[in-house]
Amino acid sequence: MTRELELSGLESPRVEAERLVSAALQIERSDLRVEGGAALDTDEARAVARAVARRIAGEPLQHVEGTVDFRRLELVSDGRALIPRPETEQLIDMVHEAVRRAGPFGRVLEIGVGSGALSLALLEEGLAVRVVAVDVAEDALEQAAENAARTRLAARLDLRRCSPSVWPDLADEPPFEAVVSNPPYVATRDIESLAAEVRDHDPRVALDGGADGLAVLRVVIAGAADAVVPGGRLFLEIGADQGSAVESLLVADGRWADVAIRPDLAGRQRFALATRTPDPPEPR
Repeated sequence: MTRELELSGLESPRVEAERLVSAALQIERSDLRVEGGAALDTDEARAVARAVARRIAGEPLQHVEGTVDFRRLELVSDGRALIPRPETEQLIDMVHEAVRRAGPFGRVLEIGVGSGALSLALLEEGLAVRVVAVDVAEDALEQAAENAARTRLAARLDLRRCSPSVWPDLADEPPFEAVVSNPPYVATRDIESLAAEVRDHDPRVALDGGADGLAVLRVVIAGAADAVVPGGRLFLEIGADQGSAVESLLVADGRWADVAIRPDLAGRQRFALATRTPDPPEPR
């Protein structure tokens, strides 16, 4: 099995073999060492063979296992929503920085909830009291609801479907203290060049950011200043080549201060942060 995985081009075939076997047999990886070379019965052998075949065919390991780790959470993972990436965990670190200075946010809005990873981490780590999370995809909202129940955080997460224009659906909401979003930011023309695991298994709606990759980011930025209180915060994940463009959008809006583009651990532009400026005083 390890040889099959190696020939398919996987970088860590032994590790993946262990994970596939433990997933197929529904046991912990540590138990594999205890069991040693114990023979599999027919049903177990078939389950392992199916898992290996799915992986060799290009299905993401997280989908074969059925779960993905994000921060301290174990979340359901399947084709209904984008698999949360390690880079996105860094966005939570940046929220931690803000919270250390000012205390946890009361109400946070997440645009594009996907699997629920960001919203649930904010709640689980005490960074927000409540989160309203929206998405255009019903499948993603279903997965987020499952993960909210799984993590016992459903009572503090308000999931809603929204239109691509987002903001009209939130017109009656009181202001939030922060907006977070990891929106689709891949240019349409670049989707076919993505790794097959991403291109063929993550929902296209979670990847496609329009002709230049900025379509959804423009929507988010266009309404975010109206949606937060003065002093409210904006936390965005962006594409590695979008820093200058996103910074220009935020500066041009005129209502954001402390605009900053931050790198991920690989040194690529990956995050945009900003603080809502106070409203000017009413003329007398």
